[in-house]
Amino acid sequence: MHRAAQTLAVAFPSHTPRSMTGDVELGVAAALASGRRRPDAVTAVLVHVFSEIGGLATEIGDVWRLASGSREWLLQRAAALFWHDAGWFQARCAHCDAAYDLPLKLASAPRKPAGRPFPTVTVRTSLGARQFEVPNGLHEADLAEDSPHAPERRLVALCGLGRDAQADADGFTEGDLRAIEDALDAAAPDVADEASIICPACKTSTAARIDPLDFAFPDMQGILRDVHALASSYHWSEDAILALPSARRRAYVRLIGQEARR
Repeated sequence: MHRAAQTLAVAFPSHTPRSMTGDVELGVAAALASGRRRPDAVTAVLVHVFSEIGGLATEIGDVWRLASGSREWLLQRAAALFWHDAGWFQARCAHCDAAYDLPLKLASAPRKPAGRPFPTVTVRTSLGARQFEVPNGLHEADLAEDSPHAPERRLVALCGLGRDAQADADGFTEGDLRAIEDALDAAAPDVADEASIICPACKTSTAARIDPLDFAFPDMQGILRDVHALASSYHWSEDAILALPSARRRAYVRLIGQEARR
């Protein structure tokens, strides 16, 4: 083996959210408003939301090294702290484009445990036995960049632990690639991020991709409107308003709205 695995050997780590304030919400909103690639956005959200992951203070390097399925699971757990809809998610049919409502509970999405061994696997290939690590956030970021290599071979090269991982990836047969993919899928933790349903309009089976980044997290303009309302009414500083617990800030905004309607 040429290098040690980077993927952390924890599938569904314990996690402690930060106290929810405007500062935390604004950090999350800013991370999503910056046009970052998805791997960068997921990392930023997890760093802003959780003070501890796996019993340790949250460090950005460790968040990158979590398995991709672990990162997605933590993203859903983070989203559940913000998204308080009544358990419904609106999607569109892939066939007729009709909108439909889908029951959704982010905090209880089905998950697949990590296989054994984890986070590395050994696969017998046409080039001999080779070792690979389960994909992590660093691999996601690499795959988001342009490359002349086919995505499946690029992933195998990134996950390969041998000294000639790229050359191996170029030389693997299609059968090798399938075997490696199957081994990594079996080893990797995963969480459901897609739901299937019969479209109420066209009665055709369709699937909805559920990405919390698209709907679950706070909007920067909404937070800034709250700051404006409180600053205008109470003359508090932005820092003081953002330091308030989020629930209390929203309660003050509701009181201001009620006063204005009288």
